[in-house]
Amino acid sequence: MWPFKKKNTATKMMPTDQMSYSQLDITDSFGDNEGLSSDDWISTVALNCTTPSGHAMGLPPLDASEEETYQVASKLSQMRESIPIPNDGVYCPICHIANVQLAKLRTPCPKCGRPLLKFGWD
Repeated sequence: MWPFKKKNTATKMMPTDQMSYSQLDITDSFGDNEGLSSDDWISTVALNCTTPSGHAMGLPPLDASEEETYQVASKLSQMRESIPIPNDGVYCPICHIANVQLAKLRTPCPKCGRPLLKFGWD
C-alpha cells in the first residue's frame, strides 16, 4: 500500500460567465484555416451574437457602433499581439473576415480599409 493519498486530479472548469476573450470573432469550426492560402479570406462570426451575457465578458453589446466594436477589438488585438502564438492570422471585426497571413497585421482591410487585427484560429 502506498503511504500517500492520491490527489484529486479532476479538472475544474471556469464558469462561463467569468470567461474573457482575446478577439471578437470566431470561425464556424476549428481547423477552418487549414488549406487556406494567403490570398483566401474566410467569413467569421461575431462572438457577441452567439454568447449569452457577452457584454459581461468584455464583448461589445450587440447594438455597439462600428467604432466602439473596432476599439474593443483593437485593444484585444494589442494584448494578443504581445504573445507569440503560432498560426495566428488577421481579421476585421467589422467586415467579419479572416486571413491566415499574419504579415497582413495592421494593413488595411480589403473591404473597409480599417487596419486588420490579430486573429487566433484555435
